[in-house]
Amino acid sequence: MHPLAKKIALLVALFSAVLGLFLLGYNLRIIPEGVKSAAINLWPVLLVAAGIVLVADSVKKRGSSRASALLARQHPLPIPPAAVELSCRVQFSYGRLVISSTGGAPCLVTENDGRVSAPAISHETIGGVSRLALSMAQPLFPSHFQLRNIWRLDLARGIPLRLTLNLHEANLHMDLRDLDVESLDLKADSGAQEILLGQPRKKISVQVYSSSAKLSLVLPPKAFTHVQLLNPFCRVDYPQGDLEKREDGSLVSTSDADTQGSVEVSIDGPIRNLVLDIDEAPQT
Repeated sequence: MHPLAKKIALLVALFSAVLGLFLLGYNLRIIPEGVKSAAINLWPVLLVAAGIVLVADSVKKRGSSRASALLARQHPLPIPPAAVELSCRVQFSYGRLVISSTGGAPCLVTENDGRVSAPAISHETIGGVSRLALSMAQPLFPSHFQLRNIWRLDLARGIPLRLTLNLHEANLHMDLRDLDVESLDLKADSGAQEILLGQPRKKISVQVYSSSAKLSLVLPPKAFTHVQLLNPFCRVDYPQGDLEKREDGSLVSTSDADTQGSVEVSIDGPIRNLVLDIDEAPQT
């Protein structure tokens, strides 16, 4: 039980015991009529005492949260420089996951208050294909842990990448514009997800199943894009001038003579709001 809930239960138990003894003494004529009248006039004192306990608990909690700073740990990823392809699988829950590119060595940076064990990292290389798997242990009290848990995954540029993400009660921000992504498979429960795709060399295949309240997908400007929507009840916001809606409900980018590569997207699941946009920032 939460410590605050324990204190509230203790106050209710004490109040019930005092009230029961008082009524018992009054019925047995042990407590005179004058004491009963004074007790009726002074009963709000119990509310004042309960309020003091709650305020003191809140002040103590705020002080402890400020005193305990987040602990950052850096975990190097054992990806050989000679790898010709990277398959990365991530299982993450209760917190915020950030995935982006780095010009240096790939690594995973975790930020939390120290109550969670180190992530499990496994790696194998078959031929020139590196397979990387990242997962975290299930926290004992996730509701008190999730707001203070952050993963920052920095992946190397120039390596063809296949991403598989399995998220549970987590917020996601992925900036893949500087990464050579070939496929993305995302399964997400609650939380919000934001995905920025970069210009494909040939083709990017994206499979998304999400139960989140909001999913934002930013598409590259110079690629032929086909978005297949498998949930007809999802609210979809998209730029009318850049994407056209077909009779089957799918969305395609407008024809462009300068098309470079293609992006195939399939989205399913009880998403409440889907936002599609075209990236207007210059590609690096």
